[in-house]
Amino acid sequence: MYRVLLISANNWDSLKEVPVILKNAGCEVEIYAAEGSWVLANNFFDKWIDAGNYDEEFAARLIAYLELYADNYDWIIPGDDIIIRQLNNKITSPDLFRKVMPVTKIENRALLGSKAGLSDLCKQYNIQTPKYLVHDDTQTAESIAQYMGFPMMIKEDESEGGFGVYRCDSAQELTEMLSKIANKKNLVFQQLIDGEDVNTDALFKDGHLIVYSHSLRMKTIGAYGISTQRVFLQNSDTDKILSRLGSILGLNGFSNIVFIKDNVTQEYYLIEIDMRPNSWMYYGRFAGNDFSEAIRKIIAGDRTHLQPHKKDANRKIIITLYKKDIYRCITHKDVKGIMNWVVNRNQRWKYIPTYDKKLFRTVNKYLFDTFKGYLVAKRKKMFR
Repeated sequence: MYRVLLISANNWDSLKEVPVILKNAGCEVEIYAAEGSWVLANNFFDKWIDAGNYDEEFAARLIAYLELYADNYDWIIPGDDIIIRQLNNKITSPDLFRKVMPVTKIENRALLGSKAGLSDLCKQYNIQTPKYLVHDDTQTAESIAQYMGFPMMIKEDESEGGFGVYRCDSAQELTEMLSKIANKKNLVFQQLIDGEDVNTDALFKDGHLIVYSHSLRMKTIGAYGISTQRVFLQNSDTDKILSRLGSILGLNGFSNIVFIKDNVTQEYYLIEIDMRPNSWMYYGRFAGNDFSEAIRKIIAGDRTHLQPHKKDANRKIIITLYKKDIYRCITHKDVKGIMNWVVNRNQRWKYIPTYDKKLFRTVNKYLFDTFKGYLVAKRKKMFR
């Protein structure tokens, strides 16, 4: 049996579908997480290892566990950006690093959870990325504006989930933003190219591209936040780019890769790599990209690219995440969005997690509590 350890430090709901991907591939799944974590809100794992509360000693306890038991697992998956960064900062043993971290080439560990590190690696390996600048204390708003031009994106180095990312269109905005951002260490200024974001959810093994889904965002929580609806389509334009990224960087595991496709030149520019799993990877199977099937290939020793099913070649499929999108509708007061769920627009009912009673109940309770909280807050505002 192929034994997997899935680790969750931050209580991200993006991990709640990952155990079913692994179990459907025939894996024995163990989870290292705190009680009540979203990653435990399902019936698709074999063992839970209580990590205790998330605190300053979480990473130290985890490393102590890994030093004893890492060799018992065929695959170890750090599941969120926070624990990836902490492990990257604390693991000194090359052997433990290769066993645990989602990069085989230790010399490229700077890309793990660091936007500045990724930008510098793009320069080192001649990977096409928008023009960028990493902040240092000698720079002024005037010198940054002169070098970068406008519009630009400002990205805090260790931000995630769309937070800590800002658009800047003028020198005045730049000055105001710099005064508001408390932690400017490795702050990244990035050219804003006129184009569309291309999301790529991928799986690599030892630098080999095994499978990926290609999608475009339709609905998000906030301007640059978490996406709740995407259109999936097959696109082989990035095959060679992804294969090269996997090889030169040594990518080894689940990955969220974002490009921007220039509207004029139609070229792809790399803007983000996050080496962790997410919810969209489970739903890729509805668009012809089955991550469980890809994992079965890995277990069998096959490192070739899993090609999408031919029947899906020309299809565009709109997929909407049940929990995240209903939450967006409640918090954004999107009544039309709620009605789309009521009438099953774009067949969204099939993306409701009825395959797992535990997950279904947990999600519905969360949404009910969210809606109840919204009503209570609205009532207080009315009678204030």
